[in-house]
Amino acid sequence: MSEHPDKIIPTITVGRYAGTKINKLPNSYLRWMLTQDFPKLWLDCAKEKLESSDYSDLHLSVSRHAVDMFSKRFLHIWLKHIKEKCEEADGLGTFLAKLAEDAWVKGLDVSRHRHKDDGIVKDFDGVKFVFSVSKDFPEYKDLITVMDKKDE
Repeated sequence: MSEHPDKIIPTITVGRYAGTKINKLPNSYLRWMLTQDFPKLWLDCAKEKLESSDYSDLHLSVSRHAVDMFSKRFLHIWLKHIKEKCEEADGLGTFLAKLAEDAWVKGLDVSRHRHKDDGIVKDFDGVKFVFSVSKDFPEYKDLITVMDKKDE
């Protein structure tokens, strides 16, 4: 993020990183921020930092809950990946992020939209991926959880 000396960088005032300049926050947190209802100035600063980062290749945040649920319900999918790819295999977090990105692009939208804040649900290869999407920055998504048929 190129900083102009006169440019005011906002400081986040809530949560875990309260008191931290937004351009100093981790990319994973910035990606999550973009799916939330924060002040536009904060979101613009977060997006600017992500766009200038060498490490923001996926505009997707994966929640800890999503990783937990995937590991409890679908670990066999990742283990198959590990067996097939050996040394080139992705770790669980990266594997899930890439799978979620594929689900977003190729999955069938099975969202029910019962409430205005319901997430977008994509069915991909038998896994239901639940996303939160920013209304202001729709290219940024947050994978909230994963489900299977028995969770319906």
